[in-house]
Amino acid sequence: MRNVRIYKDDIRQHILRSLFFTDSMLFIVGGLCIAGILYFLLAYVLHAFNWNIYIALFIVLEIAFIAFITQKIDNQPIYKIVPRGLIFKRSKKKYRQKELESYFIDFSIQDNIILRKNSIIQMLEVEPFDISLLNDQDREDFFLKLKQMIHVLPAQVQVIVRKEKAKTTDYSKHFFSLYANSNQKREPLIAEYIKNLSDLVTESNFTATRHYAVFSVSCNPAKQQDKVQAMKKLHDMTIRFSGALNACNIAVQPLETEELINFAQQTLR
Repeated sequence: MRNVRIYKDDIRQHILRSLFFTDSMLFIVGGLCIAGILYFLLAYVLHAFNWNIYIALFIVLEIAFIAFITQKIDNQPIYKIVPRGLIFKRSKKKYRQKELESYFIDFSIQDNIILRKNSIIQMLEVEPFDISLLNDQDREDFFLKLKQMIHVLPAQVQVIVRKEKAKTTDYSKHFFSLYANSNQKREPLIAEYIKNLSDLVTESNFTATRHYAVFSVSCNPAKQQDKVQAMKKLHDMTIRFSGALNACNIAVQPLETEELINFAQQTLR
């Protein structure tokens, strides 16, 4: 496939070009310029003017000039493309849409980690623990462990809570709980119920509240040693955070690459 150059002309430039920049006019003007420059070089610079040399050089240069300007690119004369190309390179571009801010494109995702210019980031999904059925003593113990976890946080953590479109995987625990006390007679009914609920979730716009924890470590990802040390520190932070939450019966799992891509797409949409 060949590339096609498209230039948008101003109508006034087009009229002037049609009047003064015809092939014949270019040959004449170019010949006069070559004759004047050549005469100046021979007579005043080299001080060796000779009519025979002058005419011979003029013929050779005029032929080379004509051969050059009659070259075509994409079926257009080169003398039309070069000025447009230079003007296009130097002129300010006008886009149909606004350019993306640097915030939207200054990161990459690699090995379940977000890499930015001066930091690396890891995101964890936190599944809260339902304390509504706990008695007063168990609830007090839960909050005590939660406070202890907050006091031993290895670093600052950003917590993100937002609503997202529900998926059938969000109901996996509910589906498995149905089989806990089931028997063979109830299993067909459970399977039918799961199928109907899955279809309903897929076709409807149900939302689910998700919780994320974000850890960040400053480093220069371009330097391999600095990046490795930062990844070790980030891994240690997330392990300690996950262990403290597991003691509170709160499940934590890191987001993988595909999940990070989906999160970024939904956030930056």
